[in-house]
This record gives sequence, C-alpha cells and structure tokens, in this order.
Amino acid sequence: MRALAWILTVVLIACALWLALLTLGAFASLGASAPLWLRSLGSLEHATSAQLGLSSLTNFARAVGLAVLTSALAGLAAYIKPRRA
Repeated sequence: MRALAWILTVVLIACALWLALLTLGAFASLGASAPLWLRSLGSLEHATSAQLGLSSLTNFARAVGLAVLTSALAGLAAYIKPRRA
C-alpha cells in the first residue's frame, strides 16, 4: 500500500509540474512583452485548451483555472505522500 501511495504521489507531482508550465505560459500570453519561450508555452496551452473544448473561455479565466487546478494537484500530492509511522 505504501508503494502505491508513492507511485501516486510521483504521478500527481509530475502532473502538477506539467500544469504549472502550462499555467506559466497562459499567464505569459496575456502580455506582449513576455519572452518567446514563455509565449511558446502559452500557445501550447491554447492548443491544449482548444482540444479540450475550453477555447470559449477568456485567456485570463483559463490561466486562473489552471492555477487553481495546479495548486489542487500539488496539495493532493502532499496529502497522499506516505508519512513515517
């Protein structure tokens, strides 16, 4: 059971890191003065959102939604992490 909790923790952390990159790109695409690599992450986020059918939302709403989802996944990973007994 402990090994399954570690595997789930690692998967959740990886998903949270991926969403954090997409969130950073979404916020960077809101401004025109962001570096190219951040705007590239923003275009990747926009393409992913379009595939999920979320392109009708504003850019800011998608960025805030991603930030909330990222912090929820990070919190869930910290909650599931096995502790010493």
